[in-house]
Amino acid sequence: MTTTVEQPALPAESEPPGGQREPTLKRRLPDVVTAAVVLAVAAFAFIGIGSPLWGGSSMVESGLLANISPYRDEQLLGVRQQTVGLGDTVDAAIPNEALFGEGVRDGDYPLWNPYIMGGVPLASTPNYGLASPVALPFWFLPAWLAPAYVKLLEIVVAVGGCYLFLRRIRLGRAASLLGGLVFTTSAFVILWTNWPQTRVAVFIPVLFWAIERLVAHVRPREVALVALVVAAMLFGGFPAVTGYALLTGAFYLTVRALAEHPGRWKPVAGRMLAGGAGVVAGAGLVAVQLLPWAAYMSTVLVRGRAQTPDQHVPPEMLLTTIAPYAFGTANPASPPLWFHIRILIEEMSYVGAAALVLAIAAVALARAGRRLLPRATWAFMVAATLAWGVVVFLGGPPLALLQKLPFLFSDNSVERARSVLGFLVAVLAAAGFELLVRHRRETTSRARIGYGAAVWALVGVAGVVVYLQGRRWAQKPYGTREGPQYLGQLNQEVAVGLAFVALSLVCAAWLWFGNPGADKRWRIARIGAATLIPALIAVQALMWVRPYYPRTKPDNFYPVSGVDAYLASHLGHSRFFGMSRTVFGGVQAIHGLRSLGGHAFVEKQFAELVETLPGQQLPLPPKPASILAPDAPTRGVPDSPVLDRVSVSHYLTPPERAPFGTPHVDAGDGTTLSLQPDQTVTVPVPVSGPIRGVGVTPVGTVEQTLRTRISVVLRDPSGREVASAERLDRGIEAGTPFYVPLAAEDVPAGTALTAEITVREGSLAVAGRGSAPAVSAVASADDGVKLVYDDSTVTIWQRTHALQRVRWAARAVVEPDPQKRLELLSSGRLADDEVVLNAAGAPAEGAPATVTWLNDGMDEVSVSVQAQGAGYVVIADAIQPTWTVTVDGERAALVPADHGLAAVAVPAGNHVIRFAYTLPYHNAGAWISGATVLLLLTAIGAERLRRRPTTTSPSPPPAPLLPPFRPLSPRPRRPLSPSIKGKRSWIDLRSATVRP
Repeated sequence: MTTTVEQPALPAESEPPGGQREPTLKRRLPDVVTAAVVLAVAAFAFIGIGSPLWGGSSMVESGLLANISPYRDEQLLGVRQQTVGLGDTVDAAIPNEALFGEGVRDGDYPLWNPYIMGGVPLASTPNYGLASPVALPFWFLPAWLAPAYVKLLEIVVAVGGCYLFLRRIRLGRAASLLGGLVFTTSAFVILWTNWPQTRVAVFIPVLFWAIERLVAHVRPREVALVALVVAAMLFGGFPAVTGYALLTGAFYLTVRALAEHPGRWKPVAGRMLAGGAGVVAGAGLVAVQLLPWAAYMSTVLVRGRAQTPDQHVPPEMLLTTIAPYAFGTANPASPPLWFHIRILIEEMSYVGAAALVLAIAAVALARAGRRLLPRATWAFMVAATLAWGVVVFLGGPPLALLQKLPFLFSDNSVERARSVLGFLVAVLAAAGFELLVRHRRETTSRARIGYGAAVWALVGVAGVVVYLQGRRWAQKPYGTREGPQYLGQLNQEVAVGLAFVALSLVCAAWLWFGNPGADKRWRIARIGAATLIPALIAVQALMWVRPYYPRTKPDNFYPVSGVDAYLASHLGHSRFFGMSRTVFGGVQAIHGLRSLGGHAFVEKQFAELVETLPGQQLPLPPKPASILAPDAPTRGVPDSPVLDRVSVSHYLTPPERAPFGTPHVDAGDGTTLSLQPDQTVTVPVPVSGPIRGVGVTPVGTVEQTLRTRISVVLRDPSGREVASAERLDRGIEAGTPFYVPLAAEDVPAGTALTAEITVREGSLAVAGRGSAPAVSAVASADDGVKLVYDDSTVTIWQRTHALQRVRWAARAVVEPDPQKRLELLSSGRLADDEVVLNAAGAPAEGAPATVTWLNDGMDEVSVSVQAQGAGYVVIADAIQPTWTVTVDGERAALVPADHGLAAVAVPAGNHVIRFAYTLPYHNAGAWISGATVLLLLTAIGAERLRRRPTTTSPSPPPAPLLPPFRPLSPRPRRPLSPSIKGKRSWIDLRSATVRP
């Protein structure tokens, strides 16, 4: 028994046997479908990004800064965060990109960032993806504007790469563009916006295009194409995505080569060798950055990166393929927020309802798909999608086996493989679209119909199972998550996703079962169904992308606060640090302020040194040790000798942290006094100067409003104002003194002081003493800190024992044992002019010296020294393995000092010391990169010379745009069915066959 179904026709760009091209209108749908896909791509790009393209807003989530002081109580007071989970972009990626862009526009190429974590590489390694082709906007545009154009370039590369690859494997223009639209709207490409990850992922389609060209021809130009794509991906700065793509591409090349050359090992081996040569050449092109990167990464602290088989995307996340916000939103203004166990960017797996329907159609139409695509392409795409799906969503033994391999799976989260998975689904979706819009009637067996029905049924059953799993998760209490709103969010989002699925199924069914030979109205309806599919893809993508992309005011882009201005004028060559809520990664680096904190890979010895500070400075496993930040705002006085050694001269505390010092608390006599708005109350301070803060004790029901301010003016007996400050009611609590920090430490000892207390924009009930408020105070103490800045947003303390960042050490202590060395450095037993060395070196004679700054640049530091005897010049930066030093122009040894710092031995006399960042293996990398470029150009030039026609030989025929179309079947044809013969169709009916 036979049944009539639709099968693909010859693609428009292919040549039928005999070289005769058939009339265009008989082989494809009108160009209105292609135009519809182009419009869908353009709409997604320009509407999705929106106002950041013309400078009306910025794609940087600066609203996140509103969570830390000083911004939260000053310029960004009342500003809300728009998208959660983008912290890395705000405290690491954007500040470094801004720093680099400013340097380039000033005529420099900054290789080193000296402002965070003792110094880290900037443009010398691919960590920040600054040399990626799609990162070029940061070279020319301000950092608040550049991300929008980086995103636009990513869309162009992703769509263009898919178009080139899909056209290469015989898909039409509309389907090829639609595949690009599906890929560029997939979860990984959207979620990792403003990270280097997407700058790598968008080149995955281009890589497969280059590989497919290599399948057809083994020529130097194809090897060069592979090399250029690999280089672009490596320059992008996230090697795990490159590794996943190359692994998949290697299997694809193997399968395609074996399929095109069955039983012939030489062509297969030649293509494999050419592909390997392309990858090696790509690494060679990037050697100028790759070798310094490898050298630096061998010196950093790497921990918390080991992976286990249970670290994968939970299977219920498959719901997000059609319902991206099924487990919560990314916008705090639209609760409930993402409530799954991992962060949104690591779990969401969106591809789109219409794309999923098209991809399933491609799988269900197995025979048609195999005919449509080049040999083994359909089988590979289906198998690779299933394989990656199992590894990413189920984990288990397959993932455990892969994690035994070095680096790629053992040290990197498999969630990032969604980049490749999104591309594979996009290819299947494009193939499914092509199968639907180009078809012919042909008989088929019940087995094929049963297979197709089984595919759709299996997907339906799997969908129900996944929904039930997601429902259980939404109903299960977890932490503070409990309530019906979570299940409601899940059901609402899934319902919307299913609505898009239903519309897509209607369109697909109409394209498949509709009669292309019917009257004009039916044909127009069929064209309408084809144009509706890309519209559905774009509309659903915009529904989740528009709320996800941040659009913040350009004025809120890392604004210069009063704290920044104070530090800029007082910090000098030293660095600052602070409690949590006052330091956030490396955000101050954008203003050229040197901080001990930061967010980057940190040099191992330097990390071990700062970990001796009280509290937890670096995250513990399973989190990677790449964020240097204090763990709590409740630590005591920052008096660690290690802070002195690393030249932390200023320390920041949030306003809700009571001032350091000796507290004198007056809880009152049981009476209550109400402080009314703008009514000043004058009371004596219970202790004489110098002091660090004055406070009152709220009573009754107290809630912070973030509007009410308490101001204090401090006066001496003559009435002269000696200090004044105010503070928002942030952190106010009943029964606890509410202090306003005051910079009144220069008041002469024993000076009687009075405080004028005023409440603004609100009233406050406080504990009283008699007819006045009970006043508490914090007196100064000899604790090594001095309150120097009493702004309402941050309190700044000067650390009076901090050493200079470049200092003279007249004496040396040798301690070879690392643990004892760290204990000695944190003990406080060392004198200021002593340095601790790992091994004995040049003698230090104990004589003093004068050190004068000459230059404090980004990748060069120079000082002059007038030494009365031999000693060491110590620099408190993390430069041990990466910098070099000269003394009077002569190369000298840079020795480890104070465990994580560096020093150079200097003889007596006047000398100029120059420290400079020297990229490890940079010269070798530059030579390798240059040689690779020369080799590729020579090979391509030699090939062109060989192909140049002579005067006696005819010109070779031009190479076809696409590989020759493979005949459908060698079996003899039967006469056309009477039901088909003579009917008009959109395809070449001469190629149709009727099979039992």
